[in-house]
Amino acid sequence: MNEKSVKQRKLLILCADRDDDIERFINEKTPIIGREKVLESAIKFALVRPEDSDSNALFAAIQIYDKISKLAGKDKCEVAVIAGTPEEGVEADMKMLSELDKVLEKFNAEGVIIVSDGPTDEQIASIIQSKIPIVSMKRVIVQQSRGVEESFVLVTRYLKMLVTEPKFRKYSLGIPGLFIILQALFYLLGYIEYFWTFFTLILGFILIAKGFALDEKIKILYTTSPLTFSATMVFAIILILGISLGYHEILYQHIEDPLLFIVIFLSLTLGGAIRELDLLIIGLLFIVGGKILDETISGREKDWKKYVIFTFILFLRPVLIEGINIILGSGNLITFIYWLFLSFMISTLVAGFFVIKQRVGK
Repeated sequence: MNEKSVKQRKLLILCADRDDDIERFINEKTPIIGREKVLESAIKFALVRPEDSDSNALFAAIQIYDKISKLAGKDKCEVAVIAGTPEEGVEADMKMLSELDKVLEKFNAEGVIIVSDGPTDEQIASIIQSKIPIVSMKRVIVQQSRGVEESFVLVTRYLKMLVTEPKFRKYSLGIPGLFIILQALFYLLGYIEYFWTFFTLILGFILIAKGFALDEKIKILYTTSPLTFSATMVFAIILILGISLGYHEILYQHIEDPLLFIVIFLSLTLGGAIRELDLLIIGLLFIVGGKILDETISGREKDWKKYVIFTFILFLRPVLIEGINIILGSGNLITFIYWLFLSFMISTLVAGFFVIKQRVGK
């Protein structure tokens, strides 16, 4: 409804209560005409029947009246309530028609907006149409609505929202569509027996990402620190590559002891031109280095702790290798302490350098 059509017509906002709940529960005679009287009745009814959807229809009618009165003026619109009978038959329709005549006698409307709480109330629409043109119909559906028809309307509204709303559509249509395509590909490639394992794995990742808001954190990281984001992606790829290489190498060792299998797998130091532990160290250096570059390029104040961590990671490899060797029974404790002490000493010197530089700069 545009602004011009609203200002040209005198509109009646009509709340239709076909089963006459208003008169039965608050003993209020209908028709009820005027905003103040309708609001008073709506409050009374909500206090007596807070779970009944009729109260929502009453408040919705007042809301529509307020919007139109601001747009066209109070003399161009009115709000009223008419009711039928508990039997909802022909008698109810005739009673509502009679009450509509009374309303039109007091307010000579040129169009009507019907507000109801369900399909049964809207059965009076054809009778109202014979008296006055219907400009619009507003159906108020709430979660507490009664009956199969109301439940069907509510479910239909939610289903429509899942299909039309962009924020819901990618989950209701996009992700299921993706899995359907993947299932077809698995079938064509002859690996259909692995599809459900893959499905549960991906579903688990999605639940973890949404549960810990990882997608939001990744988006923030990409926006604020693109180099750190890129370095983190490189680290993830390197880590997956390292774990895959370590796992395949351990398979050839035929290790039966589960504890020994886990220790060797975590060490990631078996064979290869580039040891898997080296990949892990390189990945960690990428993350810390990316943060340092972000601070340098953006001109933010440099955090000396990142430089200390970067230095410590450079000397982390021999410490980890010797520690794993000690667990496996072939390491040397003195060598382990030497590398650990050396890494701490050099990291401390780096930290001291930045502390002195900050004090001199002041």
